[in-house]
Amino acid sequence: MAAMRTESDRYFAVADMVSSPQVLLLRWLEVGPYTLVNNLLLYGIATYFLLRIRKKYNLSLFAFTSLFLLFHFNGFIVTHLSIGQLSWGGYYLFPAFVLFVLELLDGDRSWIWVAKMSFLLFFIFMQGSFHHLVWSSIVLGIIALTRWRYASQILKAGVFAFLLSTPRILPVFFEMGPKISGGHDFLGGYPSLRNLLQALTYNSTPDNAWPGIVFDSRLGYWEFDISIGWVGLIVLFGFGGLAMAFWHYRERKFPVLVVPVLALVFLSISDNFLKALFYNPVLVSSERVTSRMIGLALVIGLILSAIYYQKTMDRVRKSTVLQLAQVVFLLVLAKDLVLHTLRWSVANAYHALGVTRRDLSLVHVSNHPDPDYFLVLGVGALVSILTMVFLIWIVRRESAVIKSEKTAEM
Repeated sequence: MAAMRTESDRYFAVADMVSSPQVLLLRWLEVGPYTLVNNLLLYGIATYFLLRIRKKYNLSLFAFTSLFLLFHFNGFIVTHLSIGQLSWGGYYLFPAFVLFVLELLDGDRSWIWVAKMSFLLFFIFMQGSFHHLVWSSIVLGIIALTRWRYASQILKAGVFAFLLSTPRILPVFFEMGPKISGGHDFLGGYPSLRNLLQALTYNSTPDNAWPGIVFDSRLGYWEFDISIGWVGLIVLFGFGGLAMAFWHYRERKFPVLVVPVLALVFLSISDNFLKALFYNPVLVSSERVTSRMIGLALVIGLILSAIYYQKTMDRVRKSTVLQLAQVVFLLVLAKDLVLHTLRWSVANAYHALGVTRRDLSLVHVSNHPDPDYFLVLGVGALVSILTMVFLIWIVRRESAVIKSEKTAEM
């Protein structure tokens, strides 16, 4: 698909092409079954890290179930998968990303953390989720700038993620780098902050998703849909906003993650992304549709909401009325999310939006001699392998030191 909108016929020279190990399944599966299996695999990975978050923060059944539903069935991921964004697998790695960031903020300064974050960013890139990698890098960069004590860890993770990703990065720069300095096909973000807030509760349908129907934009509404329903909105702003602000004020702590979340919100509106980067063609070329950047901000907000909901409820006396209220809220939340998901089934999206016609005569993907491309690919692979070996070695060494220290204390 990406080859149809680029001038390159080299697979690894297109940043959002999938290159993760799962693609080997295409040897035995057709595209449809492969897509299902791949999404289920990533769905399982996301759920595993959501469970890790539940264990770390001792989330109740209500808090975890709400988080599970809001993460897996919000409008952002449902609509993008429905319209065929096969490179959106990086979304399912966001729980791991947020968990690792929270571990950093809790004081993890180990090489183990550096290796985990580096491999995670590399794996996000391999899903073809180049945009998700950019958003994650923005979050880490803002944390490093606003809290210098985390900068060294983040810098190391960024450097090693870059080295791991050289088989993907070098071909892109080699093939597409000279062409980036030209015009940028920027499509925009949310028309306004008001529209962004509307998108949190608007339960759209595919037949109303054509450009210009819901918002005054040339983008389809699937680029704006982040529906979580009214209950989800209450949870997000009530506990991810007010409750979190209360606890940080009470504990005299700075809400570190609020800054990158607000930055992503700001960048997702109108042409703020272009203005923030001074219209630099190289920098702005990473994003054509900046409304998508709200996806990571939404996930961070939902996870923080669950954490601070639990922290608040731990100090509230349990009662039958409270438990009944939680059940009712959960049922209403599930109803809203299920209704939206059913409306955006692949079949409904296909019937409402049809198939985008492509002039395949313009696409030329061929196997031809290209020594420079394969040299760059080989160098990148060698750098990546050596980086993997180094990270594995230093993690094993650090683990051995930690183990020996624990043994000495016994």
